[in-house]
Amino acid sequence: MKAPVSEIFYSIQGEGIFCGVRQLFIRFSGCNLSCWYCDTEYNVKCVDHVNRREVNNPVEPKYIQNVIDSSERIHSVSFTGGEPLMYADFISKLEKTRLFYLESNMTLPEKAKLLKHFDIVAGDLKIREAVNGYYEEIYERTVRTYRILRNSNRRTTFSKIVLPGTFDLEDVLMRAHGIKDYVECFVLQPVFGSDVQNILKLQEKMLEFKDTRIIPQTHKYMEVR
Repeated sequence: MKAPVSEIFYSIQGEGIFCGVRQLFIRFSGCNLSCWYCDTEYNVKCVDHVNRREVNNPVEPKYIQNVIDSSERIHSVSFTGGEPLMYADFISKLEKTRLFYLESNMTLPEKAKLLKHFDIVAGDLKIREAVNGYYEEIYERTVRTYRILRNSNRRTTFSKIVLPGTFDLEDVLMRAHGIKDYVECFVLQPVFGSDVQNILKLQEKMLEFKDTRIIPQTHKYMEVR
């Protein structure tokens, strides 16, 4: 059981309600979606910034486990990508010796069933303008995934909605309302450099049914990974 890992590094969480905490990031390569605003870059080899070396892909779980176990003074381990749920079988082999934090597009419910042990889920809610075609299918799979990885006494699940300056406000409202019972709160995240006036209007309406916050990508303002 191996998986393609683009890089391993320490940094702060720059998005969502855990902004500022120090994490170990495990970034997987590949994604099942192709969002127009995606800025993720991948490496052919696994670049392990923690141990200052490059490792051939795919990587074995034992290698990742050793990095996790040797990490000190971190809040949690962030499994990010790409899309980590593509490699749910791989992640399920890891022993949770630190808090596990999942960053996911929430469109692979069949894989999510393998990862109920996550402590924190930072899930996306894709808007119609972000993806190419098949939006209703994507949304249906998103609802199913949130239902599986829902917020609970044992897990904090929140939803991040990445928003450009222009979007269908009423459609976003309807989609958010459909998962409101599965999340702790919503985070509206402006595409870097976008106008936020419509986002402020959306927040006002969403606050009628759920805690909703506007949080930009803070790591980009600080120019860190």
